[in-house]
Amino acid sequence: MGNFFKSIFKVLANQVGAVVGTPSTLSDLTSTALRRVAYDSKLRVEPVLPSVFTQLKSALKIDKNDVMVMEKAGVVLDVTNIGKAQHGQYVTVGLRKGPRKKFKFGPDQTLLGNEDEQTLYWTKLYYNEIKKALKFWKMGYNYNDTEYLNFVETNGPALALAYAELYDTRCQQALLVTYAEELINTPTSLAQQFNKNWIIPNLAEGNYPDWDVTATTRTDGTADSDEYYSSRVYSGATCIVENIAAALISAAGTDSTSKALLKTDWVAQASYYAAQQLRLEQIMIDGIPTLLFLVHPAVKAWMMNPNNTSSPASNIANIMEYKDPKRMTMPGEFGRLFENLLFVTNHRAPTMVVGGSAGSYTLLPGYLWPSNNDDRNTSAWSNTSGSTNYAFDICYIVGANALARYTRDAMASNLSDKSEYGFIQGLAGYLGEGVQIPAWDLDTATDSPVTQVQHGSCVVPVSRAPIGTVV
Repeated sequence: MGNFFKSIFKVLANQVGAVVGTPSTLSDLTSTALRRVAYDSKLRVEPVLPSVFTQLKSALKIDKNDVMVMEKAGVVLDVTNIGKAQHGQYVTVGLRKGPRKKFKFGPDQTLLGNEDEQTLYWTKLYYNEIKKALKFWKMGYNYNDTEYLNFVETNGPALALAYAELYDTRCQQALLVTYAEELINTPTSLAQQFNKNWIIPNLAEGNYPDWDVTATTRTDGTADSDEYYSSRVYSGATCIVENIAAALISAAGTDSTSKALLKTDWVAQASYYAAQQLRLEQIMIDGIPTLLFLVHPAVKAWMMNPNNTSSPASNIANIMEYKDPKRMTMPGEFGRLFENLLFVTNHRAPTMVVGGSAGSYTLLPGYLWPSNNDDRNTSAWSNTSGSTNYAFDICYIVGANALARYTRDAMASNLSDKSEYGFIQGLAGYLGEGVQIPAWDLDTATDSPVTQVQHGSCVVPVSRAPIGTVV
């Protein structure tokens, strides 16, 4: 019997890469002895929320003749430049405009004068450097006392995980303000502009905010302890910021209870407006032309509560009623409504708060950054006794190629550096990439964005409401 247990311990030691020891009896194998095995076998890290942006991606390659070829359609258009960049920080992609003039009918109608000029729309896909470093001890007490955790050896995977989380946050940013964080820094230095497409619950579609080419004013404020500008606001009395803020206040009202909620009738409005008015390009999922409705978790909790008046809970079909059994369920997928809308929980969805007053409104977005660094507003809606918190949970409706990701340099996560005779070392990751909305501009002599063609996404802001009723 003793030899049997010794063989078991030997197998365990080989599996986890740690020496369990050679206890003479089972009672000697205490929790203290097992602790090292548990830590060595699985690194304990904070949980990471799933992301829909890694599940449905387009694939675009550049062949040897520099021709871009679409291999499959998805939410994210992945562009990898296998050659040299066309213009330093960006590549230019053209969109062909189709014939629009009336067709001629019958032998007495001539073709002369019926020609369409071949006009092109253009979008520029930018990239910038994205870097992160970790510092750690490689000798002495600081190293020896954590050696059994494989602390240093798992820095590489931890860094890669942080990059994956950051990618999701960058997608959230780009869907809301066109360009992700990396592209507003030098040398690209792009000006963020809010998504031109909006569907706002409890608001007539004629009052949805009009897009304005005027650049927004971005005020960073003071960096927090983790070097994020969590108080960054956008303003501009003559630009789309003012239009968005005024529309949000009008839809939600200024009472103590907000009104811009995602009720069934407003989901029906979104189903029609996104597909027919905004003409978002749908993706074939389960044999059905589909738009993904990325829902903030708080909004999902409210809309799936059948006790809330006019909530869509009882109308949303169970996944198994429509899902192709051969297809894996996307993270957060929870139902389909009005055929073309597939609801998916957007676990890292941002928030936005309206501040200021008419003529000087401000918009304050909040995001979830890597390692659960949460800048989002989670406070209850309030407009009583002088306390105001016009907080909105941001949802998106996305279709094909809602985002473009241009990768110039693939990620390297094993860049190392040594200093002080190896006592302190560093590990760095580097990535040359950019995430943005592929908004197409009319080709003009000045190349200015006077026209914008954007059929990939829209923003659906939902005002904050109690998930359940407290009595």
